[in-house]
Amino acid sequence: MADGPSVAKKAKVLPECPYGVNCYRKNPQHLKDFSHNSPSVASTSRDSNGVSASSSTSATLPPCKYGAKCYRKNLMHFAEFSHPTKTSNKDDSGSDTDIVDSDEEDKTKQKKDGNDILSRGMSLVKSYSQMSEEERKELIKKAFEAKQKLQEELEVTKKQVAEKAKEVDKLQAQVTTCLLLVEGEKEAMEGKTLKLFTLAAERDHKEGSADQIHFRLAESQFYRLLSGMDAKYSIDKVEYVVNPVLVKRFQESRNDLKKARGESLSYPVLAFHGTKKENIIKICTDGFKAPGESGFHMRTDTGWYGAGVYFSEYPHYSMSYIQGATKLLLCQVLPGKAYKCTKLIHGSTLMSGHDSHTSPDNKELVIFNSHHILPCYIVHYKAGGGEFKYKPKVLKTEFKDGDLADKYKKCEKAKPSMILKGTMFQFSGKFTATQANLIALTMKHGAGKPTFHLFTHLVATPDEVSNNTNAKVYKATERGASFLILKHRFP
Repeated sequence: MADGPSVAKKAKVLPECPYGVNCYRKNPQHLKDFSHNSPSVASTSRDSNGVSASSSTSATLPPCKYGAKCYRKNLMHFAEFSHPTKTSNKDDSGSDTDIVDSDEEDKTKQKKDGNDILSRGMSLVKSYSQMSEEERKELIKKAFEAKQKLQEELEVTKKQVAEKAKEVDKLQAQVTTCLLLVEGEKEAMEGKTLKLFTLAAERDHKEGSADQIHFRLAESQFYRLLSGMDAKYSIDKVEYVVNPVLVKRFQESRNDLKKARGESLSYPVLAFHGTKKENIIKICTDGFKAPGESGFHMRTDTGWYGAGVYFSEYPHYSMSYIQGATKLLLCQVLPGKAYKCTKLIHGSTLMSGHDSHTSPDNKELVIFNSHHILPCYIVHYKAGGGEFKYKPKVLKTEFKDGDLADKYKKCEKAKPSMILKGTMFQFSGKFTATQANLIALTMKHGAGKPTFHLFTHLVATPDEVSNNTNAKVYKATERGASFLILKHRFP
């Protein structure tokens, strides 16, 4: 009878296992020597050095299946799973063994500073099982700090992405609504006649340049959907089409489509149209003709997918309609609710309840309403890729007889200035003044000293520019320098 109370007393004073009810140990002796009725001590204890926040947060995390024997070295792992921080006695380990780092890891461990885990990146050098209790607590604290920092950086990145997306949407809206204007476009939009603006590739990146944005939009649409034929064709130039009457009509039609179909079906699509060369300017002036309108007719056949105006986002589809010409129209079109054809429907009218038709492979788009089409660009292309060369930017400045001589004399007599700062002028051709004197005059007014390989502007006569063997002209073209072509020599 005396032994009974003694056993009961011993059962009450069994030490608590640091892992409590979450204990992962399987050694029978360990289960006899420790009580497992309370929550994990590691989850509920508070560190006097200020890790209580991470400890309480760790208690809500799912436990790592390896517990104190965890071999993982990714810092984020310790912010995603709870780990006991209490260092266990090696005598109690039974059949459980620690995972020991390799010699290579030990060498690496000696080379790196162990005070700041974050400064060494996201990978740990020392296994969790080999750490002391204080090291484990510090590790978990660092893991939560790193996780919080990453979350903050993620939020900042999300905001930056959202801002960039807004900028792109704004830019697209400016292009669509003609708010992004090239020089002279505002005046053209105030009139009622067609105006074409010639655009070419420029080497200099000018942020927000309407000319560059329009050119690159047409260029990217051409090359992106050329279906592997990009080595066969290259863009020579692009003409930006501005017709105030057609723009206004197109915008009104888009608003009507938005009211009828909703915003998601009101967005335009950029698509190519191939036609005879002599039809292009007429289309840009008067717009397309659609079924039922005077002057509309199908040029090649009755229309495999309906009697409408055919477009394709793929330029090689439209090239087959132009028979030897090297110009394509790139238009904004409003598909609205499109009917996808499953077979040939020769000469069919628009399907009821729809705004357009598409071919079975979605590569051809048939528009039945001329107000849903806006000619935007005339893309000039040529066969053969070859090495790309920038075309010279010609500054078209006309002078009356005598004006040039007067201006030259005034520059000679004028006091030195910095009006040409940031430029370097090179000259090619025969002038009354020597090229050396002309260069000296530009330097007198702030221009830098040019070399054969380095200059920003080339002043040349028409004969020099047309001479394909002129080295300076070749260099200017290669570098994307500006040209100033003089029709008169200095007297």
